[in-house]
Amino acid sequence: MFEKMLSFLTENGSYILFSTVVARPVFFLRNRMLAAKFGVHKLSIGSRPYLRGLSSIAMGEDLIAGEGLWLEAITRYGNQRFEPHLTIGNHVRISHWSHIACTHSVTIGNHVLIGSKVLITDHNHGLFGPGATSPLVPPGERPLERNRSVSIGDNVWLGDGVVVCPDVTMGEGSIAAANAVVTKDVLPLTLVAGVPAVAIRRYDAAAETWISI
Repeated sequence: MFEKMLSFLTENGSYILFSTVVARPVFFLRNRMLAAKFGVHKLSIGSRPYLRGLSSIAMGEDLIAGEGLWLEAITRYGNQRFEPHLTIGNHVRISHWSHIACTHSVTIGNHVLIGSKVLITDHNHGLFGPGATSPLVPPGERPLERNRSVSIGDNVWLGDGVVVCPDVTMGEGSIAAANAVVTKDVLPLTLVAGVPAVAIRRYDAAAETWISI
């Protein structure tokens, strides 16, 4: 037994040993506790998550998320107080290092696929429009926006590096290509790309094909 472990260490290093022998049971226990907290039977969240405001998060069944998931339902920021509602549907898949932030309302539907390093947020640092916050105020000291929302419909696919901005609704079956910055609503069955994102294709269900716009 000792010789096998020594051989494993020689071939793979101590980090691999830790991640397979020690870390996995810890992840398993944490995920069981989170499943109980959210009232679901099954979820899997990878290593190094940052989870904030769990009491303001509603989780569906069978979430699978990669390393570095950042979920935050912000109830307090400086002197500000919020009542956020962050809802994630059933069978959602989230890749590594994605960030979902909410001060008011973020809703993610069922069977949504979210790539790596995606940002979904219903607020900005600083106020815009009348009474806008001065850009001379340090960003970390600017107030967060409130009363804005994001809605991601069922079967939506967000590619790697996508940013979904406040007050955006993405319709069922829509797609945001990698690195798109989505600043306005996306119709169902529509593919958007670019900065800011614009519609480039729409799925024709009758013809079973994507049509350029």
